[in-house]
Amino acid sequence: MQIKRYRAADMHEALSKVKKDMGADAVILSTRQVRGGGGTFGLFGKPMLEVTAARETPGDDGGNSTLRAALTGGDRALAVNEGEHRPADGAASELMRQMLSRNKMETESLLAPLQDDIHDLKEIMQSVGDSQKNGLREETALQQIRSDLANMHQLLHSLTAQSTTLRGAEYPDNLVVLYQQLIFNGMEEKFARRLVEESLKSIPGKEMEDFSYVKIFLARMLMKIINTTNGIQADGDQQKVVALVGPTGVGKTTTVAKLASEQLLKHRRKVALITIDTFRIAAVEQLKVYAKIMGVPVSVVQSKGELRQAIDRNAGADVIFVDTGGRSQRDDLQMSEIYKLFGDAENIDILLTLSATTKDADLTEITRRFNEIPLSGVVFTKLDESTAFGSMFNHAIRFKMPIAYLTTGQKVPEDMELATRERLVDLMLNITDA
Repeated sequence: MQIKRYRAADMHEALSKVKKDMGADAVILSTRQVRGGGGTFGLFGKPMLEVTAARETPGDDGGNSTLRAALTGGDRALAVNEGEHRPADGAASELMRQMLSRNKMETESLLAPLQDDIHDLKEIMQSVGDSQKNGLREETALQQIRSDLANMHQLLHSLTAQSTTLRGAEYPDNLVVLYQQLIFNGMEEKFARRLVEESLKSIPGKEMEDFSYVKIFLARMLMKIINTTNGIQADGDQQKVVALVGPTGVGKTTTVAKLASEQLLKHRRKVALITIDTFRIAAVEQLKVYAKIMGVPVSVVQSKGELRQAIDRNAGADVIFVDTGGRSQRDDLQMSEIYKLFGDAENIDILLTLSATTKDADLTEITRRFNEIPLSGVVFTKLDESTAFGSMFNHAIRFKMPIAYLTTGQKVPEDMELATRERLVDLMLNITDA
């Protein structure tokens, strides 16, 4: 087993370094914040992230069957490599335990000097506050000290939390590694902890020593969290109308073109396009270009009444796609327009389009606002631009909304795929080879 450490400014940079150097099958042993050089009064510098990662060397056992067989083949599939244990046996397991023990000791060694630094800063702040009442320079210095003190508190809290996690939760080594991988990939801590605690209750002691078994067990639990659709299903002679809504810049127009191409080329269905994106002239022209290439009709509308008329004019189409302009979830006027268009929509499947690169907190805020209209599912775009996919699982746990499609680039129609549980779990745990 090869084990290396990396330092980076943030989690995304660290993940990129690990994947570039060690490949997508690397697992995270530990993460911690450390101090860089410099800083106010020389006491401390900007916090950095230190990540310890590991991967199997050619002599290690990598024996997993295909992802689908492993995840859906029942309990026998979990034991397919019975007798060929991975990191928990022998030198590799001992090395992993040493790494975790070293991480705990290093964390504890940092806490004492950090607490001393905080105490010193408090004294400096008190001195500055007592002796300097006026002057821009003194006020600026005081603000800087306050900012640095807040950073120190945050760093101390992070180190204490990590130390408590590794010390207090008596997880087997294999679960600790997978817990760190879930956190590293963006899953919220309380969700990750719930998963590993359930695994601890359900996996027999002997099987807990088999890393492959534990990983596949956790993967099957993740599959129960995710709901997916079977794509766009045309019900006999009944026309299907699908509208894409969402914030700006997530790629709705390109996704509409991909969906339309799929229906034309793969399912041989008649397609029509409608756009309500009148804010961006370029978006309307872009959709017209796609429509011309595919040889399908396109309509431009500006109101709910015109939308209904356009749908009626295209009664001969099997599937109609409606493209909408991006709306900021914080702009009440823009959101009210979406509510007027689709608030009481009947016979329209509305897909919320979200970018996989969006921060987790923003995904939650966006979904809560758009969820005031009847949403049928989610499309996650820009997976090719993201390095962590835990936010999709956080979203699935919070909103229990099925994921319909994933997009992985700008090419039409190639860079789109039907969302499946196996694919989503693979993104999270790297079950298959890169």
